[in-house]
Amino acid sequence: MNTLSSQVEKMPRSARAYVPGHVTGIFRIHDSHEDPLHCGSTGAGFCLAAGTTTTVKLEENPFLEISVEYNDSKIDAPVTVTVIRRLLEDNDSDYMIHVKHESSLPIGVGFGASGAGALGTALAVSHLLGRSDDIQSTASHAHYAEVVNRTGLGDVIAQTAGGMEIRIRPGAPGIGKVVNIPFPDDLQVVLAGAPGLETRSVLSDKNHRERIIKAADGFLNDLIDNPSVEQFISSSRGFAVATNLMTPRVRTSLEDLESQGFHDASMVMIGDSVFCLSEPGASQRAADILAKRWDRSEILLSSISDNGGRLV
Repeated sequence: MNTLSSQVEKMPRSARAYVPGHVTGIFRIHDSHEDPLHCGSTGAGFCLAAGTTTTVKLEENPFLEISVEYNDSKIDAPVTVTVIRRLLEDNDSDYMIHVKHESSLPIGVGFGASGAGALGTALAVSHLLGRSDDIQSTASHAHYAEVVNRTGLGDVIAQTAGGMEIRIRPGAPGIGKVVNIPFPDDLQVVLAGAPGLETRSVLSDKNHRERIIKAADGFLNDLIDNPSVEQFISSSRGFAVATNLMTPRVRTSLEDLESQGFHDASMVMIGDSVFCLSEPGASQRAADILAKRWDRSEILLSSISDNGGRLV
């Protein structure tokens, strides 16, 4: 019996989680606290039905060995690795761990791919280790990994909550605070994005930081006073202009959309990317407009997800 139990324990075990993408329209940096769990951002954005499925396979091993794939390509994944190492800090065993991210989210364009992978990894690994942590405690490991690797400040808490949100207090899930913005159930999202602005470089640049911090509070307070889709768009557009983060392609594409009657659009923070909210029958027309500036493969049609990250 003991031999059989030992063999079963050594067999690979797996768990799977799904996490929505996330788009930020406005944010303020809060990263001066010595504890990364208390760092983060205030701001606003929304979760996408498009997201990442993360499958983790784990088996006992003489030493810790981690491999990560993203859409079938092996990648260096410091955020994923940080999540795993943090979850294993108090564990007596070592493992061979394989993480497979299957995602409709491109990396590095502002659609929350890093946060989705981090949170999905945290949920799956925590489940495999038999931890009884609640989702906020588990998600805090993903937030920690994003902050210390300078890949994000507010995506994980939003991706834990789901919906369209205002982040009114910075920090990890359980420390930060989120309130929801009501939105129509049939609201569609059209996204166009390409690598351009890198989160790490923006967060590290003194001039960018000063403009972001100076501009954010006023636009965010307007949204807190009037938590609506219309004010979210207005605050996001104002913030994008005030921070001077718009790339030329973003600026001209927003003008293109505006001229064709698509007023609910703004820049994705942070990327050479835009989002446009539309009625269901109009989303393809918005995509056609954006296809003049981006390749069709860089355009994503989705909707807003009411649900946050979860095991599946």
